[in-house]
Amino acid sequence: MKTIISNKMFTVSFLCVSLLVSNLQAKDTVKDALLEAQKIRTISQDIAKNYFYIEQGIQASSAKLGFKNDMLSLNDILGKLKKNSKNPEVESIVEFMSMSVEELTDLAKEDYSAENGGMVLDYTETLLEGSENIINTDKSKVESALDMVEEMEFLLERASKYYIAFRAGYTDASNILQAQKAVKQFDVLLKRLQKYNYPDEIKNGPLKKLLKYWPVSKDFYLGLKKSDLPTIVFISTKHMKSALDKIAKYNQ
Repeated sequence: MKTIISNKMFTVSFLCVSLLVSNLQAKDTVKDALLEAQKIRTISQDIAKNYFYIEQGIQASSAKLGFKNDMLSLNDILGKLKKNSKNPEVESIVEFMSMSVEELTDLAKEDYSAENGGMVLDYTETLLEGSENIINTDKSKVESALDMVEEMEFLLERASKYYIAFRAGYTDASNILQAQKAVKQFDVLLKRLQKYNYPDEIKNGPLKKLLKYWPVSKDFYLGLKKSDLPTIVFISTKHMKSALDKIAKYNQ
């Protein structure tokens, strides 16, 4: 009798543990998908930036490769969100974002026009808004060093996007304001990042490069009304983003 009871208790315990592990794994899967969704913020800005560089024939080869990789990453992330989300509202947002990606894919195949360029800006902003809604957090309030670095990558791409878009003729005052805002926020976060106690490999490597490039580069971004240095802006953004990637990898 004791053996039967013990076996039953073991079976129940085993089932409880299995259920708990399964639930934890499911939560981790959803968490991973949401972390991936944060990447859409930066990708959305990079897509628009690369589109305008391609259409203006500036750094076109690099921009085409960047655009292609961004679209592949975007589809992969949205696929994970579709698979793992159990929230009807999130599912609707993801579906709308997927439609935006389809529109962007079609626009990339068409001849450039002012209307098409405006639509690219609109669709990438819907991707930004959708991702922020899914994450459901105020990204202006960064807490960890990793949060800070990811926000800085986003701000770099955003400033660069508005720079090249201005050169393409999108000279709205709101675009100028957004670029200026991105530069200002990046400046603040860089000063905060310097206060972290990084090892010498980071201080004398990517962080040093960042501190070398930014003081000069920020004037380029703020000079978008002239927009006469698109290649320098493209390459500076590339170098600084590479440095931030290395710092982010250390912080993970």
